[in-house]
This record gives sequence, structure tokens and C-alpha cells, in this order.
Amino acid sequence: MNSTKDKKAEVNVGCVAIDDYDWLRGVEMKKTKKPTLAFGCSVLGGLLLYYAMMWLQPTLPSILFDYHYWLDHMMTSPLMKFYWMIGDMTEPFFFKSLLGGIGLLIGSILAYQLDKRKSRYRLTPITYGYGKLWPWLFAASFLSLLIVTLLFGNIRSEEPGWVATFIPYVSIAGAVILKYGGNMKSVLTGSILGALFSTPITMFIRYICLANGLPGVIGSVSGMWIGGIIVLQTCYYLPWMTLVETAPNSSVIPGEMTIAQLKKASPNRFFIRRLLADYSEPMFVGNEYAGFFLIIGSLLSWLLNPYHVSYGTGLFPGILLAGWLSGAVAIYLYWDKWMEQDFFPSFVGIVSVAPQTVLKFGSSIWIIVFTAVLAAIICPPIAEYVNSKLPKHWHSMIGFTFSMALGTVVITLILRYLQMSFPFLF
Repeated sequence: MNSTKDKKAEVNVGCVAIDDYDWLRGVEMKKTKKPTLAFGCSVLGGLLLYYAMMWLQPTLPSILFDYHYWLDHMMTSPLMKFYWMIGDMTEPFFFKSLLGGIGLLIGSILAYQLDKRKSRYRLTPITYGYGKLWPWLFAASFLSLLIVTLLFGNIRSEEPGWVATFIPYVSIAGAVILKYGGNMKSVLTGSILGALFSTPITMFIRYICLANGLPGVIGSVSGMWIGGIIVLQTCYYLPWMTLVETAPNSSVIPGEMTIAQLKKASPNRFFIRRLLADYSEPMFVGNEYAGFFLIIGSLLSWLLNPYHVSYGTGLFPGILLAGWLSGAVAIYLYWDKWMEQDFFPSFVGIVSVAPQTVLKFGSSIWIIVFTAVLAAIICPPIAEYVNSKLPKHWHSMIGFTFSMALGTVVITLILRYLQMSFPFLF
């Protein structure tokens, strides 16, 4: 995750090889056209994939274990518990996929190695140009995930019989590393405090939400922003924690076009790349390889057993489409923001808001499209506004997750009203 208030200190570069930059000078002076072709192809491709998956799903085998077997046996089997932790890496998108988590990890390692070797094929530099921090960030996030899984993984609630063990992996631990640098003090402090605060807060708020008919994801993301405030404020006063101003370690590589140049010279190409990179934003990766392999791995899990992914609901096609459309609409709708800034939170609708609505209200195509568009419209501006008001020692993850919570409440209430007033739509 990134912050617009820190954008001056960040360098984002891509890896499109060109022989001569001279022709870009004139292009950069012109107002960039919106990537209508890429947007249209993304929407059409997403819809075609959705209908193909819905047609194919009843015929798929059950080669991979299903979700309920996974949930039951992770309590007693160390191997299943480890698999559960890998699957937690895909939880922000409601995929819950073992192979998706492996794909994310493979893509992240690939992006890190290419960035480290200064390869022109690295695409968007991992971790917003702070690539040297990624191993520390991953270590802190995974350690926090391990602590939560060991402490709370065997707890079962009445509904839905599940505890959100993934919370610190995509929030507090990584935020601490990005604010306090890559070192053992940051790793241990961020992972331990993140684990101890985020999940209990999540469990409490989820209970309140579920008791009042609201989506449990409100509790999940609220545990991130509330826990994040507590932990980051605590770190600010801890004597062994020192805020650092780490300069991005990515530089322009010969034969490489910067992201700023790519946005103006090839908006359609940037659109597709940004949409894929958005799928790794919650993990503080922000790279196309990671997002691509996450999606491919999750699709492979679905092909091997459609009831392995997305909590065994069979709603994975709708969840995938809702997130994809939300990301595409957000990038296209706020294209001028992307042109003006190094970063804009177009990914927040993909995470939690759009897919959660599919889980709660079903995967009819009108619900998918309606919620995807609403999430894309509502969530990014909220995130941007909140982050513009944060203290320097708080990470922008707080604004992102707050926007997810508020957006989910608003969209759920709108759909609940429509459900009561126009029940034939549901």
C-alpha cells in the first residue's frame, strides 16, 4: 500500500524497453487520453471469463481438498495449518486459495529478484521502489500471521465458524516496516503488536456486525485501521523504534521507460499493468507479476476444486468478476488522478467491498456490476481524503482500510434498501 502524501519521495519505474526517449517529449506535453480500449477489453474479458466459469463449474473435478475439509483439519494438522497460512495471503480478495497464495509468493519473489538485479523486465518496482525492504516486510507479515494462527486459529465462532487470521499480514506488520525501516526491532515489534491487537479487535467488531446483519468484513478491515492506529502510535513512543526516511532504491535502468512516461505514452498498457498490480497492493507489493500469479494460482485452485476457493461457496466466479470490474472502473474513472499523482488508491474497491457484497447478496450479474461500480466510485476518494489528514507517523494503510469499512456499510445499506423495496431483483 502506498501514500499520496509521500509521493514526492517515491520513484515508480516500469520496464518498457525503448531505444529513444526523444519522441516522448512532445507526448508528455499533451493531455493523455483515457485508456478506453484497455478498459473496454478488461470489462468484456471479465464478463466472458465469468460466463465461461459459470458454465464450466458444474463439470469440474474435486482433486484438491475443499474448504470445509481445510477448515476442520487445520486445527489438528500442522501441514494444513501451514497451508491455511499460505491461503491467508489471498484473503483480502475473498479467494482463500492455497495455489493463489503460492502464486502470490512466486510473483513477489520474481519481482524482488528482477528489481534487485536491475532488470528492465521488473515491471513496477516492488514495494513502491523500496525493494530492499520487501524481505523484511514479508518476514514481519508472515511472522505476525504465524502468531495469530497459533493464538487464534483454533477458535470457532457460531457464524461463520471462522476467525480472520489474515488481518495483520496485510496491514499492521508491513506498515511498521515501511515507517520504521527493515531491521529486527521493527520486525519483532510490528509482528507481535500487530498480532495481539488486530485480530481481537476484528473478532469483537465482527460479532457486532454479524449480530446486526452487516457483513463481517467491516470488522476485518476495522481491525486493521483501529489496530493500526494503536500500534503505530505505540511505536512512536517506544524508545527502540525510530522513524526512518528511506529513499527508494529503484533507479531508471537503461532501456527502461519510467511509469510517469508510460502513463502518457501508452495509457492502455499502463491501465492493464496497473489493474494487475492493484491485486498485490494490500500485501505492500504493488507489482504486476505478483498480481498476475495470484489470479492464475487462484484460478488453478478453482479448476482443481471449485469448492476449495472462496470458503466453499461456489461464488468464486462472481467474486473474481466483482473485484476485477471494481478495479477497472476505478482506474478509468479516476484516470486524471493517476495522471497527476504517482499513486492513487484504485485498489480499495477490489479488496473486501465488491467481493463481500457478492458473498452476502449473491452473484447475479446486476449485483456484481452495481456493487463493483459503487465500490469504485465511493472508496478511493474516501481513502485519499483520510490519508491526507493523517499524522506523519501513521501509514496510509489506515485510510485505505477505513474507506473499505465505510464503503461496505454504505453499499450494504443501499442494497438492503433495494432488497426490501424491490425484492424481485434479488
